[in-house]
Parts: sequence; C-alpha cells; structure tokens
Amino acid sequence: MTNNTESSKHLNLSISPELYELLETLAKSNDPKDIANVIINGIALFGIAEDAKQEGYKIGVIDGDTVIKEIEIDLS
Repeated sequence: MTNNTESSKHLNLSISPELYELLETLAKSNDPKDIANVIINGIALFGIAEDAKQEGYKIGVIDGDTVIKEIEIDLS
C-alpha cells in the first residue's frame, strides 16, 4: 500500500471515547504506533474474514489442533 498524497483519501470519523481508547491501546502495542495502521490492518483482516466466509470457511484463533476462539464476522 502506498502513501501517495495525490491518490490518498482522507476520512473524518466520529467514534465513542471508549472506541478511541481501544484504538490508542492497540496502537501503543504495535510498531509503528499509529491509530491509522490499526484501522488499516483491521480493514484488511475484515476483508480476509469476508472472503473466507463467502468460501464457507471460518476464522479463528488456533493453538495446535485446539480452537481457542472462533471469530464471527457479521457481513450484513
């Protein structure tokens, strides 16, 4: 993904203080520490989940052969 200012789009978003705090926490635990990167990665993961669901697969957290958590994405 490029960061070309000529082709970049800007987005203004109103979110709850709780969601903003969560974004800040997630950003602090990652490098680079940037809320925009958290949002971009979240959108990418949502796209992967959407593709998987349309193909009849599920997304989950797995440890060896054990499913720790199945992630349900509402695509409606």
